[in-house]
Amino acid sequence: MIVRCVHIISPATGEALTDHPSIRIGAQYPVLEVLTTANQMLLRIPDPPGTTEYQDTPGLWDAAMFTVVSSRIPGHWVAGLEDGRLTLAPREWQRAGFWDDYFDDMPAAVGEYNRLKAAILADS
Repeated sequence: MIVRCVHIISPATGEALTDHPSIRIGAQYPVLEVLTTANQMLLRIPDPPGTTEYQDTPGLWDAAMFTVVSSRIPGHWVAGLEDGRLTLAPREWQRAGFWDDYFDDMPAAVGEYNRLKAAILADS
């Protein structure tokens, strides 16, 4: 799945922004994961190449910021339903604590992320 950013919503405040160091209006991004609840839909977008100074990514962004350019669903995605949240992502990323491990730089989680990110990007 590939999306194009049409406007930016701050993930911290929900306010409209004119720019952000991790995302640009008009740019296209592959989607690594879709998370939905009854009240919101979020897309996980990979870190942009060359952004070593500011990295809080792979970030979750409000789906309302994007239009769909390609609706092709990556072959590595599976649907998961837990606590009223529907997730479309690799099964390995849906285990409890995966993202905590990733952001804590646990080697197994970082390796799993990098492997599956590459597979999703190749499939986009």
